[in-house]
Amino acid sequence: MAKATQPTPEHQKALKWCLKNEIKVSQHPTLKGLRVEINNRGTRILSPETYSKIQANNKCWELYLYLYKKYY
Repeated sequence: MAKATQPTPEHQKALKWCLKNEIKVSQHPTLKGLRVEINNRGTRILSPETYSKIQANNKCWELYLYLYKKYY
């Protein structure tokens, strides 16, 4: 079982920057689990994989950091 990511100040900074720049990462329920969606100013990308609740939460934090580092 995956361990939940504890948000660090860097995670919080990445989240704040992404939301300010209209980049949102969210979770969408399916019958098989959760899928992760990135909404970048209206352009939506849905993950092909499904995740458990903890895995999806960890993936969201990972994506916020990735997007922050890529575009900042």
